[in-house]
Amino acid sequence: MVTGVVDLDAAAMPHAQRFDVDLGGLGLPDLRVLSFALRLRWEWLRRSQPDAVGDGASARFWTDSWLPNGPICRSAPNLFRAVACRRRNRTVKDALDGRQWTRDITGAPTAAVLCEYIHLWDTLETFQLSPHTSDRFIWKWTASGTYTASSAYRAFFIGMTSLLGAKFVWRAAMPPKVKFFFWLALHGRLWTADRRKRHGLQPEATCALCDQDGETTDHLLASCPFTREVWARLLASAGHQHLAPGNDSTLADWWLLTRDEVPGTFRRAFGSLVLLVAWIIWKERNNRTFSNVAMTTTQVLAVVTEELDAYIGAGYRCLASFFMAGGYSAHPPPSVATFV
Repeated sequence: MVTGVVDLDAAAMPHAQRFDVDLGGLGLPDLRVLSFALRLRWEWLRRSQPDAVGDGASARFWTDSWLPNGPICRSAPNLFRAVACRRRNRTVKDALDGRQWTRDITGAPTAAVLCEYIHLWDTLETFQLSPHTSDRFIWKWTASGTYTASSAYRAFFIGMTSLLGAKFVWRAAMPPKVKFFFWLALHGRLWTADRRKRHGLQPEATCALCDQDGETTDHLLASCPFTREVWARLLASAGHQHLAPGNDSTLADWWLLTRDEVPGTFRRAFGSLVLLVAWIIWKERNNRTFSNVAMTTTQVLAVVTEELDAYIGAGYRCLASFFMAGGYSAHPPPSVATFV
């Protein structure tokens, strides 16, 4: 079982990443961000950023993005702070008429303000309005230029970093509980001995399987000698012993790099196998930690093959293809125990 209560709000990941699948989330919409996206439609209808200035009657001189280097409030922040608040809504047409924008500046003429003032003056000297063309507004997050709540929602996640392997977890041919467990493992949120020690729940952090190194998620599910022996024997039975993890492997890197070495038709099967073996290794660790019951690698392999046969019989037939790829062929797929 997965021990411990999972608090998504306290998870060690940015807020937005808890929801977008590619960013390592569960695929649930963030209602707070979604409400912003829905309400922004009204702000968009009221005031949009002009893509091209025509007569300047709609675009705001100080705050709209009508110049090549963006809105003046961002390109010349010191100068903008010197502008009186009541003048910041002036349109481009009014501001350029007789250089009225220069009268909006009422703050102290510091060196930074003067430098930005001169730069803006030079920029505006060559700028010409198109009196017979209206200002054109677009929403830059869609190809059509029209606002959509979905594009606004996605825009909130721009710049976020993705979680390695996140999108492949949910495509695996495994039950939801196994996928959720592996999702926690990729986030480093399993209650391993190392994490329990850091939280003051136990005095030692030694691995329950090998009793040698610290029990981190990467060690337990990839580089532990016990785990590596299980993988070596299991993969050797399918003719893929070269895919077994090494003594310095990390879970995500080993899984993704090895997945790329597997032929495309068997990648989903291999990915699903990784999730299943990790799940069984985790349950063996829990039995040793909380029930003081231990199995040998041979017994764990027997559990793995029994689970594989059960999943194949339940409809996850792609799992059998990985073992048959090692030189075996049968129809219907034989028991995995035949190969192990």
